[in-house]
Amino acid sequence: MMERLPAWAQTCLHWLLTPHVLVVLSVGSVAMFVLSVVGVPWFFARVPADYFTRRERGELGMRTVHQPGWRVALRVLKNILGAVVFMAGVAMLVLPGQGVLTILASLFLVDFPGKRRLQRRILALKPVFRTLNRLRQRAGRAPLERGSSG
Repeated sequence: MMERLPAWAQTCLHWLLTPHVLVVLSVGSVAMFVLSVVGVPWFFARVPADYFTRRERGELGMRTVHQPGWRVALRVLKNILGAVVFMAGVAMLVLPGQGVLTILASLFLVDFPGKRRLQRRILALKPVFRTLNRLRQRAGRAPLERGSSG
């Protein structure tokens, strides 16, 4: 079968099947699974119950304040972390872990236009909403309040 593959694909497959790469992939997969099982429920338990019903700063007519450089740096790091968590969530769709909830958690970290609208649409899915509130109930937190989905 390997003879049918192009040379570059044979090289990649050979590299992927080396013992040290398989160990790294296995350890990474187990680590992502453990982090998703522990980290995702912890994260969603700490989201304020009114997160989806609060008004945005712009809707309240509040001006945006100039942020110092360190706050901008933290915001960039938060977005990078969100992108990494998003990629891990996508990987968990086929690997062990809570892929959909991890992707949703990443949406809390990254900043992009339409973020709240997308979060509300995902939360409007009854299985997602029930799962998040079950996680919050186990942590002794109030259920999430449902915001508008539009």
